[in-house]
Amino acid sequence: MKKHIFYLLLPLSFWNNGCKDDPEQIPAYLDLQPFTVNAQGGTSWQKITDGWLYVNGEFLGAYTLPAVVPILAEGECDVILFPGVKENGITATPNIYPFLKRYDIKKTLTPAENTVINPETEYETTALFPWQNRGDFDSGSTLQFENRDADDATGYTLSNDGAFAGKSLQMAVDTAHWLIEIASEKVVLPTTGDRQVWLEVHYKNNMPFTLYLLGTKGGSGELAQAVYQFNDSENWNKIYFNLTEFLTSSVQDDYRILFSAGLPRDQSNKFSQINGLVLLDNIRLVHF
Repeated sequence: MKKHIFYLLLPLSFWNNGCKDDPEQIPAYLDLQPFTVNAQGGTSWQKITDGWLYVNGEFLGAYTLPAVVPILAEGECDVILFPGVKENGITATPNIYPFLKRYDIKKTLTPAENTVINPETEYETTALFPWQNRGDFDSGSTLQFENRDADDATGYTLSNDGAFAGKSLQMAVDTAHWLIEIASEKVVLPTTGDRQVWLEVHYKNNMPFTLYLLGTKGGSGELAQAVYQFNDSENWNKIYFNLTEFLTSSVQDDYRILFSAGLPRDQSNKFSQINGLVLLDNIRLVHF
């Protein structure tokens, strides 16, 4: 009989131990503020939307800034925040922007208390800018484009009218001259994939336009790759393009970027508007 009682009481003992509540740990809170960018144009020239958070070496997620994040840690902690962007302008593809420095700080965290993090960043010293600052169109030497649409009546202009800052590049079309295409100066870019290449652009437009990457190799002609089609943007916007895969898949000797803007048409092939305008500014290639 004692043997049977022993087997009945043993699981009961385990069940009682399992029902004991562990004391609930109270989190501390990190109040993550947007990044301040110490570079040409400052924070207003960037669109750092996210912060990729590490605490004591552990990745805790990517957050749209500002954000308040509960942390199960206390005492002195190592906090690292990487600046992040929407890669290729797509909300579903957030990514760490590799050319801006991460923010490191030690903070003493206290349960139930908020600790404010004011991150700062700047471009990595190893980042290279093939066009330097010529893509802001404000200096004596500006980035040059050539007409590619075979219409001598079209061409870009530089103007202060409606510009993002200083002067901006303008591409205008109407029903008589409905297409404009301009290609940048040639530039040599890494094509091995181990050195990322990105393009930064500010834009404002009342009609769609398309970005292409053009490559040439020897005498084989020009290879065109469509990178992105822009929808209308009533206000100035900024986008970051990761060109690395385009470059590794083409492996050309040199490259240009081309912007193509054509007056849109409706289903009956009639122009849906009588004129259109694209404004571009701060066109910046950057790579390691």
